[in-house]
Amino acid sequence: MYRLLIVDDEPSIADGLYNLFRSADELSLEVYKAYDGLEALQLAGRLRVDVLLSDIEMPGLNGIELQRELCRIWPKCRTIFLSGYNYFHYIQDSMRGGALDYVLKTEGDEAIVEVVAKAIRHITEQSQYEALIRDAKDQLTVAMPMLRKEYIAELLNGEATTAASRRSQLSALDIPLEAERPVMLAAARIDAWRTEMAPKDRALFHYAMNNIFEEYFAHSYRIFHIAYASDRLLWLMQPAREDPEDPEQANRYMTEMIESVQSACKTYLKLPCSFIVGGRPYEWDELSAAVERFSLLFGRGLGQGPEMILSDRRSSGEERQDRQERSAVQKLKLLAQCLDQKQPQKFYRLYDEIMSPLAERPELQAGVALEAYHSLASLFLSHLNRNELFQRFSERPGVGRLLSYEAHDSFAGMAKYFRSLAESLFAESEDETRTVSNDVVERVRAYIGTHLDGDVSLTRLAESVYLTPFYLSRLYKQQTGQSLTDYIIDIKLKTAMDLLTGTQAKIQEVGAAIGYDTPSYFARFFKKYTQMTPQQYRDLHRKP
Repeated sequence: MYRLLIVDDEPSIADGLYNLFRSADELSLEVYKAYDGLEALQLAGRLRVDVLLSDIEMPGLNGIELQRELCRIWPKCRTIFLSGYNYFHYIQDSMRGGALDYVLKTEGDEAIVEVVAKAIRHITEQSQYEALIRDAKDQLTVAMPMLRKEYIAELLNGEATTAASRRSQLSALDIPLEAERPVMLAAARIDAWRTEMAPKDRALFHYAMNNIFEEYFAHSYRIFHIAYASDRLLWLMQPAREDPEDPEQANRYMTEMIESVQSACKTYLKLPCSFIVGGRPYEWDELSAAVERFSLLFGRGLGQGPEMILSDRRSSGEERQDRQERSAVQKLKLLAQCLDQKQPQKFYRLYDEIMSPLAERPELQAGVALEAYHSLASLFLSHLNRNELFQRFSERPGVGRLLSYEAHDSFAGMAKYFRSLAESLFAESEDETRTVSNDVVERVRAYIGTHLDGDVSLTRLAESVYLTPFYLSRLYKQQTGQSLTDYIIDIKLKTAMDLLTGTQAKIQEVGAAIGYDTPSYFARFFKKYTQMTPQQYRDLHRKP
């Protein structure tokens, strides 16, 4: 919806044009008026102005000066000048100042409406597809490295994907990996930063390490790297050749090449580093568990020593069970997002997917089952505290089961409890949203009822309930099934009808009571929706 600001130092003209455009529903305008240039600038300081319809000759700040100041605030504003005089120098000055058009007051309502409609078409054309796409592409180019990192980080955090969605994302982000093929992994830990290095320089050395890595591997592999901690780098790799590699041979080759990478980092960058090489190619849904396994290897046994090169190689049965359980626990953090974004169906689907492999180990007092309990308890406690719900829920029976794993007699009982808690939170959120939305609707209606003779524009109504105009419009339609504009029209018509048939008020007074100061514009509005003039309606429905 566009905004039109009408400025004229003759109140009768400003009021008349104001009512004319408020009844021009086909233009979808929010209309505002001012009686001089300074008042117009004050309005422009609060509200975006898309079209300025202004008299040229005004005391104080004239139209051309107003245009100059207003366009400094809102550069995309289109200006149309009004004048009662067909003077060439006015037209010339206004066009030089960037005015879109010029119309004489004597040309009548139809000509003025048409020139404003032309301005709206001009704005729409100027902000169309090509300009928006060009700007978006420029911004995307700048943001692309961060977008790539965020997407791979989501995969490493256990975000579920399909081959089709991966293919689309990898292509869109220009990541040189194939969605259907497994990936080899290599990870690096910087064992000690150089003492003279400032923290801001570390990202530069991450890129330098990657350059060394790619010098040794880029001829044989497609590679993507990510810094997933201040001292950790991870490389995702796929053979450049399509024919399958022998896993044992690939692992030996990578380990030998990593020795050269490690030596180059020490020689050229003065950075001692340790590395882990994945023991086999990993499917995409295994990445989260594999990276967590790498972190464990770095933190215990030989991995605690400096400048180590390790390989993650275990029996297939041990690896499969551990992979499923670690992947499940890793995905628990994704549940918090579903709670915060009020996505119950996605939460339940993910929750059941996580609990299924963990349920095979029913003991709650040890291992991953105990870790799962504490992760869930922390997740729910954090959600309750952030949303100021803990006090309310602490008064309900069974809250002790959230605070102590000893209150659960089995893994299945614990899983059922947390699912039930999620159901309560989603129900609570839905009730609260419904209550708040209904309250907003009632407050808006109350405001309209007491300000029907004044400003009931969408912008003013949104300000009264501290929302944006767009969100208020959408919320009102969702809650009532009726647009806010239609509701205002209905209330104005009903009020006018009641005053016409139930009081002795003059037609002009009835129009003023619903915001139309000019009788002709009130008559036009009333006839548009009733097919009768106000007087005809009064004569037909007047009570004897």
